[in-house]
Amino acid sequence: MNNWRAVVLSLACAGALVAGCGAGASPAAGPGGRRPAGSRSPVPAASAALVKKLGASAAASIAHAVALSLEPSDQVPFTGEVVTVTAQATPTTAPVRWLRLASVTVSFGDGASVSASQSCASRHQAPAVSGLAVRHAYRRAGRFTVQVTSARTCVRAGPVNTTGASVSMPVLPSAPPASAAWPPCTQGEVRISAGGTGAGLGHVGVLFTLHNISAAGCRLLGYPALQLIASNGSQLPTTVHDAAAGTYLFPPVAPHRVALAPGGYAAFELEYEDNPFGARASEPYATACPPAARADVTLPGASAASAVTAGMAPCGGEVWVSPVIPGRRWITFP
Repeated sequence: MNNWRAVVLSLACAGALVAGCGAGASPAAGPGGRRPAGSRSPVPAASAALVKKLGASAAASIAHAVALSLEPSDQVPFTGEVVTVTAQATPTTAPVRWLRLASVTVSFGDGASVSASQSCASRHQAPAVSGLAVRHAYRRAGRFTVQVTSARTCVRAGPVNTTGASVSMPVLPSAPPASAAWPPCTQGEVRISAGGTGAGLGHVGVLFTLHNISAAGCRLLGYPALQLIASNGSQLPTTVHDAAAGTYLFPPVAPHRVALAPGGYAAFELEYEDNPFGARASEPYATACPPAARADVTLPGASAASAVTAGMAPCGGEVWVSPVIPGRRWITFP
């Protein structure tokens, strides 16, 4: 889950290939996959049937089609941090190889539009597989639609069609600088509740919300700890993993200071697997995945735990948790 889901776009790209625009081996490549000096990658020819059906002009356009993917940074950004999105291009017809992007313009959904370009002829350039990176820093939180508004590859002189090229970008609010002086939140100041479950392919998620019920602001930073408790009050085997790389249900978020003003909310996400595997697959389900009636949650930096009603049955007692995040909503994949 280290990369977010890429959005693939179909773009029309006509014109002659320029030497050095692509990367990778082709049928014209010499020994060891290296292209002979002065050679060019062949342009895929449209079939006779395609030409007859669509006409020579339309068939040539399809034969030169390019797929462009747009991929954001791995981690969910906070306001003020630089976000990087990378555009990459490949032909939709064989041979499959990377194409060099000459330029790309990206709208970040907050009124900002940023362009990046590179020379197609320069000898000192990154491989075509690296794509073309565009960077931006959001000044406000929210969920934004990031989309390519124009792009040009080294195999075409003019712009290409980018209709539908977009990806959703969640941006979390950074804590105000003054909150650095606030004391860490304690058990008595924060009411914790669990809900908002989600599931997919053997993965179950639970959202824990943190509500500051005191009259003073406090701060949180890092990952919570928890202990699963059975309905009879006994402790269940519990292993808590910090989900630094994200999980199946939620993307990675780096720990940030979260300012919890009076009446404010924060949260953390939890995920577990509900399908026993390995040696546990032959055990009774209640043994492999013992049900818990609650979780004793210890906030980062706190010394005492809060009992939180939360019905769940993690197989092997293993759970993955996110760091504390601002707000009380799931941070999901685009």
